[in-house]
Amino acid sequence: MSHDYTLHEEEQSSFDFGMILSAAKRRYLFFLIPFLIILVAATVVTMSLKPIYESTGTILVETQQIPTDLVQSSVTSDPNQRITIIQQRVMTRRNLLEIIDKYNVFGDDRKNLPVSTLIQRMQNLIDVSVITSQVSGGHRRSVTTIAFTVSFEYEVPEIAAKVTNELVTLFLSENVKTRTARASETTAFLENEAEKLRSQLEEVEGQIVAYKQEHRDKLPEHLSLRLTMLERAEAEIRDMTREIRSLEEEKRYLQIELTSARSGRTTAGGVVGQTELQSNIEDLKDALLDASTRLTASHPDIIALNKRIAALEAQQAEVEAAAQASASTDSDPTPTSGYNPLVETLQARIQSADQKIAEARQQIVVSREKVEELEGIIIDIPQVERGLTTLDRTYQDLLQSVNELERKQAQAQLSQNLEEEKKAERFILLEPPAVPSVPVRPDRKKILGIGALAAFAAGIGFVVLIELLDRRVRSASELEALLKHPPIVSIPYITTQSESGKRKYRLLIILLIPVVAALVGLAAIHFLYEPLDSLFYKAWVAIDRLRVTLF
Repeated sequence: MSHDYTLHEEEQSSFDFGMILSAAKRRYLFFLIPFLIILVAATVVTMSLKPIYESTGTILVETQQIPTDLVQSSVTSDPNQRITIIQQRVMTRRNLLEIIDKYNVFGDDRKNLPVSTLIQRMQNLIDVSVITSQVSGGHRRSVTTIAFTVSFEYEVPEIAAKVTNELVTLFLSENVKTRTARASETTAFLENEAEKLRSQLEEVEGQIVAYKQEHRDKLPEHLSLRLTMLERAEAEIRDMTREIRSLEEEKRYLQIELTSARSGRTTAGGVVGQTELQSNIEDLKDALLDASTRLTASHPDIIALNKRIAALEAQQAEVEAAAQASASTDSDPTPTSGYNPLVETLQARIQSADQKIAEARQQIVVSREKVEELEGIIIDIPQVERGLTTLDRTYQDLLQSVNELERKQAQAQLSQNLEEEKKAERFILLEPPAVPSVPVRPDRKKILGIGALAAFAAGIGFVVLIELLDRRVRSASELEALLKHPPIVSIPYITTQSESGKRKYRLLIILLIPVVAALVGLAAIHFLYEPLDSLFYKAWVAIDRLRVTLF
């Protein structure tokens, strides 16, 4: 007996679908009540949620129309970075408050809620998304921004479209304003810097002029002139020295002639003087001839030799005239006084020679002072040149900087013209905001599906919970499992008349459940997906096309 029970218990321990079906029949109300409650609650919540519409405008980031090799724009920031900056400038407190008041976005909340809360809510309703694209450049691939979208979510589709259009307009105008202002600031900055450098350049020019004025006698460009003047002064000293030497020799000859004239030996003395003078003239002419082969006619040595030869020839003429006068006097038998014209002539010539010697020596003194002055100037010229070179280097550096800034200023002006004429990179409204016809939130089908799934799970869970808590014995197998022994006899369940009525009532409820579910489903389709008349029309058209195709 025990062995038979064990085998029977093992057979009963397997999965019994009939027990599950029996439990479902008994506990269907425990399933339907939470299922319907949760499903109705999910439907009510889904229908009570306000639809949120989103209006979107697409703005294209168009690249510069003129090649950058010809004109380079001064606004070189990344489009993504510039979009972020413009977004911060557009979504300021002032702009958002103006939009809120202009379109009455928050209604009565504008008066009841703090301004900071309204601004925060407004910012949460606005969305700016960047559209990027990968661009191949050589062996690298870079991501560049080609467009961006501006969106606004609101309960009223018309207001959503108007606010989005206002935001798009602000983005476009702010971009133009920002780029133009950036280009203008660049041009103004370069112009101010160039003006500062021009002032410094003029100051250095004044310093150079003052420096040259202060050292006008010691300028490097006058070095060759000073060297020529030094050579000329030294040549003059040499010429004066030779002239003094010649005059002193002449003076000695004249003194000899004077002594001879006073002692009565005029003719011999005159002959000797004339011979000496003639010899000196010949020597000087030979020296002149020799120098002419090496020097030009304008050379100081040639000029000095010509002067000395002319002076000696004049002296020779005077000596000859004096000798002739003395000879005529000696041949005259008429007694005369003690007056001798030759003596007077010789004395006058000696006096003239002394005067010329004194003048030559004075000229030598002046020339030596001039030489010393020129030597001092020549010695100071390198120092002056060093200071002038420093000033000139500063001037050239400033001039180069001014030219470079003027070149950049011209480029900046071209860039500014490029921005003002809207030929540079710009924002173009690719797709204007439209009035949305379909809400983006809430997703009623998803919410209703989640609600139905939750309702079904709650119903199943409630049934399982009730079954676990109910300890009553409802079948022979449960009694056998409880007593550990099979029953002697099993009496079937006797259904009473009242139970039959309840069963009919339950059957009616079970039949009504699919009808109610179908009605609820049709209502959900009508309100959440598409109106039933439109679906009926589409189905009718599809059936008609199918019939035409088949027949």
